[in-house]
Amino acid sequence: MYDIAEILRTLLDRHSNTSVLDREFKEMLLHDSALSKEYAVWCDEMGYERATGYRDYIDEIIESQDSIWDHYKEYGNDL
Repeated sequence: MYDIAEILRTLLDRHSNTSVLDREFKEMLLHDSALSKEYAVWCDEMGYERATGYRDYIDEIIESQDSIWDHYKEYGNDL
């Protein structure tokens, strides 16, 4: 059983928010039918479209990280 969210977070840590991440995840899906099936189930459970679910999830992570820093700065904290 695959943890799709963990796989995507690992890819994001490794490649940042780049086309390399997109390419690697798509290749993983192409070469691993079990992962592809698990991804389809994950998308259905999370309410994502299969074609864009991984990208939507990555974008949510990025927005969440940005929100944390915005909130931090809002209260007068400087880096």
